Amino acid sequence: MKLRLIGIALAATALFAQGPGGPHMRGMSAPAKTTEVQSYLNLTDAQVASLQQLRQSEMAALKPIFQQIGPLRDSLRTQQESSGADATAVGKLVLSIQALEQQAAPIRTSYQQQALAVLTVAQKTQLAALQSAAALMPAIHEAAGLNLLTPPEGSEGHGGFGPEGMPHGRFGGPR
Repeated sequence: MKLRLIGIALAATALFAQGPGGPHMRGMSAPAKTTEVQSYLNLTDAQVASLQQLRQSEMAALKPIFQQIGPLRDSLRTQQESSGADATAVGKLVLSIQALEQQAAPIRTSYQQQALAVLTVAQKTQLAALQSAAALMPAIHEAAGLNLLTPPEGSEGHGGFGPEGMPHGRFGGPR
């Protein structure tokens, strides 16, 4: 029984750490800055507009699911913070959240496929290189934390190295 409770608690902690919308909803509330990716992939203004419209449609499609997840995460947080957490209730909450996240997965996949369809063959090739580079982000964070990387030119500001050369934000860890 204790092992089962530990497993449920770990799953609950992981879900709670993702925030109210889960791992894929971060950064979806405001239009993203696109100048760097537009330049890297050589996107036209029309492609960017199309991709932004797809993203807004995706947010609208996912909103009802994440509106259901929010209160469940709140209940899960309450259970975690209580001294007499009910393992059955925690387990049910975790399973409910996971079921809703599974409903969101095909929606995300559909919109990503639509977004990829906007790109040319050459842009998809460039995107594959970008995806490969993204896989290096954990190593980049660790190397920055060990002061092994020289800050890129112009990286001061949101998500990079601060004025003192210390990593912060999305690129280097906590602010």
